[in-house]
Amino acid sequence: MGLNSSFFLVNELYNLSMRSYFITIALLFLAWRILLFVPLFASEAFLLPRIDYGYTLFLYFLEKGSILSNFLLYPFANFDGAYYLLIAAKGYTVNAGFFPLFPLSIHVATWLFNAQSFGVAQYFLANFLVGAYFLSALIIFYKLLRIDYKKSIAIWSIFFLLIFPTSFFFAGIYPESLFLFLSLLTFYFARKKNWLLAGITGLLLSATRIVGIAIFPALLYEYFKNEKNRSLFKLLSIFLTPLGLIAYGFYSFLKWGNPLYFIEAQGNFQNNRTVNSIILLPQTLFRYIKILFTVSPTIYEWWVAFFEFSFFIFTLSLLYVGWRKKVRFFYLLFGLLCLFIPSLTGTLSGIPRYVLIIFPIFITLALIKNKFIKVIYCVISITLLFIFFMLFSKGYYIS
Repeated sequence: MGLNSSFFLVNELYNLSMRSYFITIALLFLAWRILLFVPLFASEAFLLPRIDYGYTLFLYFLEKGSILSNFLLYPFANFDGAYYLLIAAKGYTVNAGFFPLFPLSIHVATWLFNAQSFGVAQYFLANFLVGAYFLSALIIFYKLLRIDYKKSIAIWSIFFLLIFPTSFFFAGIYPESLFLFLSLLTFYFARKKNWLLAGITGLLLSATRIVGIAIFPALLYEYFKNEKNRSLFKLLSIFLTPLGLIAYGFYSFLKWGNPLYFIEAQGNFQNNRTVNSIILLPQTLFRYIKILFTVSPTIYEWWVAFFEFSFFIFTLSLLYVGWRKKVRFFYLLFGLLCLFIPSLTGTLSGIPRYVLIIFPIFITLALIKNKFIKVIYCVISITLLFIFFMLFSKGYYIS
């Protein structure tokens, strides 16, 4: 990284901490984080763990009597969270479906504090990292929005993101917080025409989740559409973005003898993903429509399918509205690819969580002038956030 790019990054981070809006965002973040404990108290009082799904709880991996067994602590590492902690502590075994940058960042933090073992210190360090990633993402989101919109739109976009029904994953030991931070930072650097920094953060993004590769075509579009002073150096900087994914493919080849093993490993998660062929979106949607009309709503899995399908349609609709409202196209292109890539496996499993990082939908919500629609979104979203986190905390699959 050149001296100019380094100075630019340090100067931007310094300026962020000196602005008054930092206090507003920090207070919103703090209020959201505290309110997430309310569903945990409710679930402890009224909900039992799901029968025969004890392995989905972080409790399953803890020693008896561990401080992390507290109902206010362990749910943040339920389901995939426990496996990210295991990878951070012990490296990869058979968990190739989890991309490396997030657990690597936990590993580095625990190594610096000499707390590499799977336990209390690692858990709290991981939570600190997640909080730092997400708060940083909110600040960068504000900065990015202020390039095009007034302050009220920026704050409302952040608020709509915080109350989204699955936003509790930003507080969990999941890569969503890191992914959102890196994606927004990449777009911010691209808007500032600093293509080298955009390429570097894009590289990190593609090592965080497989859909991170969606940043590559988005940056290329923006470069050819709006960069007037083009150069080979700037273009090559954009081509750094796929290197995170390529590097993980190379690691997969060295460890498992298959550079695409991280795709094959997705088939081991028992989520009905097809990993040896591409399923077209109409086929996937038809499958869900069939489920909704043939399976009884008294079965919990019917509701899982219902919300997966609903979140997909809701997000797709907002991306369309965002296009009509002239949200910057390379934001929308990135969001559309992040939505479609998981569907190519023949399932919408995980979509309620995956759409969290599609930030253009929250810009769109802020731009909608109809107050009734905004009120309905807030009421439904906060209600679902409460219910979803209650269920998730007791081992019920949400996303």
